[in-house]
Order: sequence, then structure tokens, then C-alpha cells
Amino acid sequence: MVWACVPLPAVCAPALWRVQRRRSTSRTTWQSRSRAACRPAVAEGVSVTPSTPRSSRPVQRPRALAAGLAAALALPTSAVFAAPALADEADVTPIAEIQGTGDASPLAGETVTTRGVVTAAYPTGGFNGLYLQTGGTGGDPAADATPGASDGVFVYSAAAAAELSVGDSVELTGAVSEYHGLTEITPEAWTVLDDGAAVEPLLTEWPATDAGREALEGMLLAPQGDFTVTDNYRTNYYGTIGLAAGDSPLVQPTSAGRPLSAAYDAQIADNDARGLLLDDGASWNYSSSSNQSKPLPWLTGGAPVRVGAAVQFTAPVVLDYRYSAWGLQPQGQLTPDTADALQPAVFEDTREASPAEVGGSLKVGTFNVLNYFTTTGDELEGCTYYTDREGDPVSVSGGCDARGAAEDEDLERQQVKIVGAISALGADVVSLEEIENSAHFLGKSRDQALSDLTDALNAAAGAGTWAYVESPAELPADEDVIRNGFVYRTATAEPVGGSTILTGDEAFGNAREPLAQVFQPAGGADDTSDDVLVISNHFKSKGSVGPWPGDTDQGDGQGNSNESRVRQATSLVAFADEQAAAAGTDKVLLVGDFNAYEQEDPIQVVTDAGYVDLGAATGEYSYNYGGQVGSLDHVLASPGAVEAVTGTDIWNINSYEPVANEYSRYNYNATILYDETPFRSSDHDPLLVGLDLGEGTTEPGTTTIDLLGINDFHGRIDGHTVGFAGTVEELRAQNPDATALVAAGDNIGASLFASAVAQDQPTIDVLNALGMTASSVGNHEFDQGMDDLTGRVTDAADWNYLGANVYDATTGEPALPEFTVQEIGGVDVGFVGVVTEETPTLVTPAGIEGLEFGNPVDAINRVTDELLDGDPENGEADLVVAMTHEGASMGTPEGATLDEEVAAGGPFADIVERTDPRVAVIFTGHTHKKYAWDAPVPGTDGETRPIIQTGDYGSNVGHVSLTVDTDSFEVTDYTAQNVGRTGTPDDELIATYPRVAQVDTIVQAALAEAEEIGAQPIGEVTSDITTAFAGGEYVDGVWTGGDRDDRASESALGNLVANALRDSLASEERGGADLGVANPGGLRSELLYAASGAEGDGVVTYAEANSVLPFVNNLLTVTLTGEQIKTLLEQQWQTDEAGERPSRPYLALGLSDNVSYTASTDDPNATPGDNISSITIDGVPVDPAAEYRVATFSFLMSGGDNFRVFTQGTDVRDSGLVDRDAWMDYIRTNSPLSPSFARSHAVTEALPGTVTAGEDVAVDLAGLDLTSLGAPRNTDAQAVLAPVGEDVSGGVPLGTASVSDGATSLTATVPADTEAGEYVLYVVAEPSATSIAVPVTVDAAVPSAPEWQPWRLYWWGDQVMYRGEVYEAKRPNIHWAPGLRWWASPWVPVAE
Repeated sequence: MVWACVPLPAVCAPALWRVQRRRSTSRTTWQSRSRAACRPAVAEGVSVTPSTPRSSRPVQRPRALAAGLAAALALPTSAVFAAPALADEADVTPIAEIQGTGDASPLAGETVTTRGVVTAAYPTGGFNGLYLQTGGTGGDPAADATPGASDGVFVYSAAAAAELSVGDSVELTGAVSEYHGLTEITPEAWTVLDDGAAVEPLLTEWPATDAGREALEGMLLAPQGDFTVTDNYRTNYYGTIGLAAGDSPLVQPTSAGRPLSAAYDAQIADNDARGLLLDDGASWNYSSSSNQSKPLPWLTGGAPVRVGAAVQFTAPVVLDYRYSAWGLQPQGQLTPDTADALQPAVFEDTREASPAEVGGSLKVGTFNVLNYFTTTGDELEGCTYYTDREGDPVSVSGGCDARGAAEDEDLERQQVKIVGAISALGADVVSLEEIENSAHFLGKSRDQALSDLTDALNAAAGAGTWAYVESPAELPADEDVIRNGFVYRTATAEPVGGSTILTGDEAFGNAREPLAQVFQPAGGADDTSDDVLVISNHFKSKGSVGPWPGDTDQGDGQGNSNESRVRQATSLVAFADEQAAAAGTDKVLLVGDFNAYEQEDPIQVVTDAGYVDLGAATGEYSYNYGGQVGSLDHVLASPGAVEAVTGTDIWNINSYEPVANEYSRYNYNATILYDETPFRSSDHDPLLVGLDLGEGTTEPGTTTIDLLGINDFHGRIDGHTVGFAGTVEELRAQNPDATALVAAGDNIGASLFASAVAQDQPTIDVLNALGMTASSVGNHEFDQGMDDLTGRVTDAADWNYLGANVYDATTGEPALPEFTVQEIGGVDVGFVGVVTEETPTLVTPAGIEGLEFGNPVDAINRVTDELLDGDPENGEADLVVAMTHEGASMGTPEGATLDEEVAAGGPFADIVERTDPRVAVIFTGHTHKKYAWDAPVPGTDGETRPIIQTGDYGSNVGHVSLTVDTDSFEVTDYTAQNVGRTGTPDDELIATYPRVAQVDTIVQAALAEAEEIGAQPIGEVTSDITTAFAGGEYVDGVWTGGDRDDRASESALGNLVANALRDSLASEERGGADLGVANPGGLRSELLYAASGAEGDGVVTYAEANSVLPFVNNLLTVTLTGEQIKTLLEQQWQTDEAGERPSRPYLALGLSDNVSYTASTDDPNATPGDNISSITIDGVPVDPAAEYRVATFSFLMSGGDNFRVFTQGTDVRDSGLVDRDAWMDYIRTNSPLSPSFARSHAVTEALPGTVTAGEDVAVDLAGLDLTSLGAPRNTDAQAVLAPVGEDVSGGVPLGTASVSDGATSLTATVPADTEAGEYVLYVVAEPSATSIAVPVTVDAAVPSAPEWQPWRLYWWGDQVMYRGEVYEAKRPNIHWAPGLRWWASPWVPVAE
């Protein structure tokens, strides 16, 4: 077949501009190619190309070609071709001469005719061309007739690639060019020849130099020698595999040698010499939406393509240059469908089911678990996601604190792999890096994710197989959202003492602080002979630049933040020395993800201190980046530990695996490579070390007692109660004969619906079932009065309710039991309970009439002295434990240190500094904070004791374990931590623990009764009161339809709840609220007029009211300045703590109806910070320096929903109410409730500012319409001017205007007699009654009248201006000048 282009009668097709996208860069290179043969016939300014544009390359049409394009589009769709004669032999240029011996063709820019055999063709996949090689070449390199010059060349033509086949002999004519380093010919014509010499694959090893590769560019090869996979990351995206010539992968230069050393340079040279690509004959990006439906080549079917795997070539390949790299291409596009015919290589399966045997009596592992977060993205607001090919979120990309799985199904996929990996690792102790720090998530303990993972391990291996090391009592003030942790097998390992974390070191301001724990084999020695100190590490990554001068990339191979890591290594060595000395052992392992390769400075700091890098001796590596292997993860052993080492292994289950196998790439491609095996459970490989630590014995003369504590349980009878009970029982099971459960008050009151409706009897029953030993009273125990507490409550409770500081006001005697002594593990423990001295301000005064509440510490000390004075008449105990319903201040930030809390002063400082030093443990409560601190014991030198609070609601159980000398009853050791609620399934807990089964029965009965009680009516509504509905429309003038919970829009329900907050907390006893603020996310349902059951239309039931505010937040008041209130409203335009905009960029607050404000925009995506233009409260513009009392939920008070200004307020006061109870009372008191459709704010581009009496005032307002169901469309607006502090009724109507689409432009005249001063211009829109208060300053009218005219007749009352003064006629006159001061003058001056 012969093709040739002949001139067309008009114009050829307009020029097409080709784009080649390089995979290693986001830059796009444009290159124009024209077809010389068509030039004579092309209209001026138009050029053409004979080939189709490369796939995915956009066509760009320069404006200059517009006329030619129009003409071209008028052409017929068919082209005319004629067959030229074959060229004379003398006119044929051999391919070797076209290629030349340099890196570019000597004939570039010339048109040549050449001949050859098609060795590869790519009609699909984006290459749009073929490879042509001179016939008879190849085979034995010794027979090469053109050494130094290649006999192959790329032919760029989609038409030729589609028409021609591999093996065809071809003559073609075309222009020679260099396309990004690849020599190619763009043909004008080609002819298939009848015969021609065949091409043999060239038998060659990989050329080590660019010159050697240039000599073979475009030729068909049969690669000889060893090849190894070194990179499979790009396989998931582009179908490209990185290879290394030889039997090993490429290595990070700083793994091979010190930075910039000779060994470092040699490794770079070796990588350059050995590196190449094995491609798929296509330029497709399989991660793009257009290609995700196409199965990945290489990875679909067959053995996994793992780094380090040997490669066996089974078919010829073509040496190609593209993507700025040399590579090998199959002879056509490789797909799973063409693999049998075209795949040129197979790969060794190097997977290992388990690590190598390392021996020893204790095996220690380290494992980076790839952002294992049990808080999934869908639980938080603001998260953005990486999505699969169907758009379903898979993992979190940003926008929130979560970093792991997007949804539960993704977490399950991640978790099953991690569990499988840890289980198969065979370690007794595993250091975990990159696990969620759950303390960053509201209501969770720091250990929650660690606990969840432990539960998952036990679900796979059997209950009790694994345990985790609880968080240290003292923590850094500011931690990352990821952390380190330890899990261990209970049958083979045990922790010695508690864990310790490095605190107060600025070196770790951008990394995770080291976590230290001593371990020994289970049942180990009573001395330190078999102890090993393990310190878990996760240094600063190379991904960003840290704060230190040397943190910028120095170009020495160590990447970003090297100085940060060096500082961290230096601090680590010092920390390790301190911890080893305290532990009394010389066996120390520094383990974890150091984010530094073997020869880099941070590792050098540690090895210079005498530690040995055990992993380096294995010849294996834990990480792969950029196609080069190296170890970021290390086990660095002290000399003493080295002597105990029996073996080390790096188990390559992750870094060598294709990323396509990872949970985070699930359903990214038509081929789902994810499975539930351990392989690619992370991006780092685990390390395992065996240690021979010898035998152990049992310590004599001591006993261990365990105290489990809760506080502020507040009747949490719900779906989590069984899990709470299970946590208690799992902890009790560790020491079943010497464990006691105690509480620090507020077990009842402010409870969930299921408990509250039964007067908290279900809660009392649950705590009875769990064997509660003792509890202090809390302020909420007095909610229904002293008589109820000492009658109904204490009668129902099987435990002792204690209140040593509650006195009879008349006699001064204790009004409640002060202590109880219980025998626990052979030790008589005296429990003393006290309550906050502020109780009278938190409960109804009538309920505590006749009582006085004294200083809690004084009471603890008094009773402790009695219990330890040797007098059995007043009670005796071996040791004393205090439960105080008072704790670290709510005025200090969450996460504050013990020192910061003590420095804040107040009751908590008194507890820490004055409580009798003989008190062994202090359980605290009331402030709903979570901490477990080693508090200094007053009057001692360095001694500490645990002081603990668990947060609230049973989300954590405080666990204090005391080692007690059985002779002196002194505490010789202790641990204290908060244990997050167990993740063991409820049914398993119920089946395992009889107490939990009893709790489940109680809970189920309570929930059933609550459902029935929930149908009881508590109030009425006259019509629907709802959140904002998005997507609705006006029907008959009212808003109808759409979807609820439009949080970016103000709502009738939100403002009603804000009113309820203000009114409920308005009294001074409750906090003296001036205004109420509600967040839209707290409104979980509507108050609908239509009946939900049999109650009848308009009736609000218990359940319906509860469903609006189901969270049971405490209600608090706080003082904010006017400036802070402006900041609060500005924060509706959301930013997270990092300044990033979340997925919900705007949250519209509900505000009480005495608040009105204006904003310059209603665009949710407007730049935050300067959008609020005015605010009035009670008709008075807000004074930035003035103080206002704000009522709101505890959720917002803690800075929830990014309203962080609340945390900067002062005088935070707990009202003693929870939202549900206050809400119910508000509904009862104010029924029937009618919706108010008045908005609290509107949008205006400019405020009127100052106007003069007698002149016009103008204001444009938008956003006057509400979108709650039933809200009317506003049609008219009236302007009313009122003095500051007056409402609309006290103002003067000025005029009206129409309202259209919620907007009005209103102009009205200010009465000329209006006195100068500050006013509010109310714009009242009807029929919604929206009243927007706009501050206005009025200046007095300037006196004015017409100039006096001598010949004009003036009548009574006429006013004139004469010589700058205004006069008024008191009778008719003419030609009588004003100002003449005799008695007959008809003019009198007008007073200003």
C-alpha cells in the first residue's frame, strides 16, 4: 500500500499543536509541527500536520489562524492520495546516519527517505507511532556494522502505527526532529515493501553510559544479565516499572555513605549507571478519571511486582527515551488483554509469610502503621478526601485532624492488614508509630486508637492475648495528632512500671516526643537483670522545612529538616541516658521511624553515642522512595543490649510492595489489588529483634491493688454503656481479687433521656451491677435536694455516697458519711469523699437549705488524720484514697500541664499543694477534664502520687495500680492512666463477663421504657419550627421543600434555641446571660406541627424535643468583649487551626432575638476576618471594650466548630443545667411556641454612617428572607429611626420600600427636627417581621431658608435668610428688611 500527500485545492487542515506531558513533572510542553508538503496550498498563516495529535494532547488554535480554520472547515472530509515511486538506493538514508553517533541527529530539520522493519507499533495508548529498524541488524553485537550509531528510530504517525504491523518492511519519507531527546521521523508518505531482511533482537547487557544507550536508541533488544525491580510506585499510575541492572535495587546514597563522601558519590554514579524503566508502551495515566476503568498492566494477574524481585525477560523490547529517562518498551501497548502476546518479562515472587527467626526470650518489633486513625474522616467536619474511581472517599487528604481512613469500611480494610502484620510479626513487644493521638478528638482518651487496635488484635488472636501500654501521667503540652505507642503479648512480656514521654523539649516541636517503657519477659525477675528499656521514636519527616536554620535542603542528600532531626537525635540520647539510669538497666533499644537513612547525621549522632544500628547489618532496607531503597526505620541498641541480641530481621512486607495493594488505593482501578493479607499494610517495613534476657522471679513482700475510677458519668444509659461496663470488667479481670471501682461524683443528674426519665434509677442499677465501692457526692447529686439524695438515692445505691465537707449549718457536724474503709487485696483502704465548695451556686437553694459546704482539702486532711491516727474509735485504714468532686480548672486550656493548672490557682491548686501527703491517690472530677498526673507530694523530696480525672460520661476509666508493701503499707510503686472505652464487641463482652450481661439487661429495659415515655407531650407548636432547608422554593409565598440542615443559613429553630439559652441562663444564679448562641450542627431534628405518632398535630413530645438537642451538653456562660463577639461572628466564615478552610466554609450561628448585625457579604467562601460591619445588642451598638455574658453549649465553649474565640473568654460558669432539661422547661413555659421568621442579620455593602437631620438616609440590604419551612417571602420594608437603646416601637417611621428576592433599597428623609445623636435605623421587612438594626449618627439640621427679597410679599410664618440668620414673618410685609430692631418689625429671629 502506498500513500502520498498531494496539494489540496483550497487549504489543508489547520495546524495542530501537540502536547507531551512528562510524568515526572506537572509542566506541559507544547510543540508545533507543520506539514511541509502542504505549505504551497495553505492559506496565509495556516500550517498542517499529516498525523493525528497525540492522545490526550489538547489542540490549540492560534487566533491568527481563525480565517484559515474557517476555510479549512469547509473542505470535504476525504483526502486525495497518490502512490509515489520508490526512491533510488542512492536517495535512501540509512537509519544509522539519521541517528548519528551523538545525542542528537545530525539531520534534524531535514527531510529524508529511509527503509527499515517495524519492530514495535503503538496505534493505541498515546505514543501514536512505531519503531523502525534497519533490516538485517541486531543479533550479535560483534556483528554491528554501525557501532556507535543506532539502527532504530521512532516514527511519529498515528496513521502509520494503525496501518503498519510489526514485521512490515517499509520505505518512508519524512522530516527528522528531536522530540525531548528522542530522535524521530514524522512521515509524509510510506510504502510497504514486498521483502526485506529481518531484524534480530540485539543480545546486550544494559549499557552503563548515556553514550552506550544512545548507540542503541530505538533498537530491538534481548536484555542479557541480571535485572531487579527497584521501583513499582509509578506502576500504579503509569504502568511503568523501575529496574536496576544487576541483582539488587538502587540504593539511597545516604544509606551507602556519609553525605557528600566518596561512598555517597559512588552510589549516585552506580544508580545512574544501573537505573532504567520498563514501560507499558503507553502514556496513559491510570489514576485519571478517563483511565481508571482500564485494568493496570503488569499488576493484573501473575506474581506481585515487588521491589527486589528478579526480572526475567521473555520477549524482545525496544530501547526508548522518554519522560527524561531511558527505558524498555514492549512491542505494542501492554494491557491485561494483550499480556500473553506482548508482556516481555516475568518477576520473581519474593514474598515471605513471616520474618526470619530471631530467637531470644523477648522479641521487640517496631512498625509505622501508616496513619492508623480510628476517628474516620466522616466523623469530623471539614475533611477532604482522596476518592476512588466512583467518587467514594477512601482516605483523608486534609481539612481536618484525621489523617487515615475516610469511613468505617476503609478503616476495616486498613485494620485487617495491620492486625495481620502485627500478628504474624511474632514480636512480644511492638513499638507503633504514626497511630492516632485520640486526645485530639472530642470526648476520646489519648489511648482510644491504641485501645481499638489492641481490641482488634485480641479479636483475631483471642481475648487477653494483647494489651497496650497506657499513656504516661505527664504529657507534653502540645502534641501532634499522631503519636507513638506500645502493644505487647501478655503471655510473653510485661511492662515494668509506667511509660514516660519526653516533655518540655523544643527539639520536638515538629515531631512526636520519644516514649519510653521498660519491659521484661512475663513473670520476670524482681531486679533489673532481665529488663530492657525500649524508646519509641518518630522524628520529623523530610516532607517540609522545619524552623531551624539548617532545615532547608542543603543539597547533600539528607533532604529537608535535617537540623530538626539532629536536634531530636541529640535530645533522644540524653533522654535515653536519663531513663536508663532511672530504670537501672544498661539494655536500651531506640526504635522507630527516624526519617533518616543509615549514614545521615541524625543516625550518626546516635551511633556516636555508642548505639549500634542493628538493621544495617541485615543487608535489608525498610523503605523505598524515588526508586531507591534505604532504611528510615531503625533499631539502635546500646552496648548492653547488643550483648543480648540473638537476631535481627527487616520484614519486607510493605515498602517493596506495589502501592496499589494498599487500603488507600481500593477501587482506584478496575483491577482491585487490595486483599486482607499483611502485604502493603503500610509504607514502612517492620523490624524485629530478638533478645536473650534470662529468667524471672516473683517479688516478695508486696501486693498490688487496682483502683478503677470514673467521674461525671451523668447517667450515660445508651448504646455505649455496655462498652463502658466491659472496660471496667476487662480491667478488673487483670486483678480480680484486688480491684475496686470508685467515683468522684455526678454519677447522676444532667443525664441522658433513658436515665433521666426514670430518675436515674437505671444508672444506679448499672453501677450497683458493676460493684461500685464508694463515690463522693457531686453537685448534681443534690439536683433534687438533700432529702432525695439521703432518701431515694442512697437507699437505691449499694455503695457509700461520701461528702466529708458537707455540714449541718446549725451543728457544724457532717451531714453525710465522710469515709468508708474497704479491704482490698489484704489492705484496708480508707476512701474519703468531698464535693466542690461551689455547690450552693450550682443547685436550687431550697434543696440544700440548712447545709454548708466547706473547704474540700480541709475535710480530706481532717478525715485522713483520723483514719491514720491509730484510734479505732474514729475509723482506721492502712492507706487513704481521696475522691473529690473538684478538678483542674475549666478556665485553663485542655491539655494544660500540671504546673500550668497549679499556677492558675484556685481549688485545684489547693488540692495539689495542701492535701495530706499520706493520701496515696486523688481521684478528681467536676471539670470534665482528662488527665493522669504524677503530682508532687507536699513536704517530700521528689516523691509523687497520682492525681487523675477521666474526662466524663464513662468514655474513659481511670486505672491506678498500687504496689503496696505488705508490712508498712507504703506505696512502693504505682501506675496511673486513663483507659479508653473498650472496642471489644458488646456481644463478646456480654458472653464473657456476668456483670456486663446484667448491665445489658438493665440498659435494654431502660431504653425500652424511655421510648415509651418519649411519646409523652411536653408542649405545643402552632406550626413547623425548623432548621434552614436548602433547595426549596416559594409556594404561595412561603418557603417549601428542600433538604434540612443547611448549616450555612440562619434558621428559625437555631434562633429559638438561642433564645432558650439566653432566657434559661439570664438570672444571676445561672450566669446572667445577655445573649444566647447556638451552633447549627447541634440541631439534630425539627419541631414539626404534624404528629409523629398518636399525640395529635401541634403536640411536642418528650422524644421530639429531645431529638432536637440530643447531645446533653452542659450549659455555660462566659464573658466576651464586644471585640470578641465580632470575632465570634467573623468565625462563621470558618478556618481550622492551621488557617485552612474546611469543607463547610460557613456555619450560621443561631442568635437570640436581641442581637442584630450586618455583614458585607453572604458568600460562604469569602475571605474570613473582616466581613462583619455592625452589631447591636438590645438596640445598642456593641462597644468593642464592653463585656457581655454569652450563654451557650459546652461544645462551643471548648472551641467546637472552629469557634475558638470562646476559649479566650473569661469567667466561665457552669449553670448546673444540661441543654435537654433547659430546653424542655423552655418549651413547657412558652407553649404554644410559634416560629419567628425574623432574621438576625442582613447583607449591606456600606453603612449609612452619618446623616444630617432633614436629609435622606439610604441603605441597601440583602438576605432578608429566611429559608426555614413556612418562612414567608418578604415583600415590603419600612425604615424606622429610633434612639440607641429603643426598639422599633420607640422609633419614628421614615418610609417604605419594596422587597424583591430578599433585597431592598430604601431611601428616606430624616426629620429635620431630629436631635443630634446616635440612632438605630431599623429596617423592618414584612411579613417576616425581620428587623435589621443599622447604626446611624444624626447631625443636627443646618438652619436654612430662602434669601430675603425686597419686593416680595411675605405672609405669616414665612422664613427667610438675611445676612446669615433665619427670620420668620409674624405678619404680612413687603420691602421690610429683617434685622431692624425696632418694635414695629414684622420679623423675629428663628432660634437655632
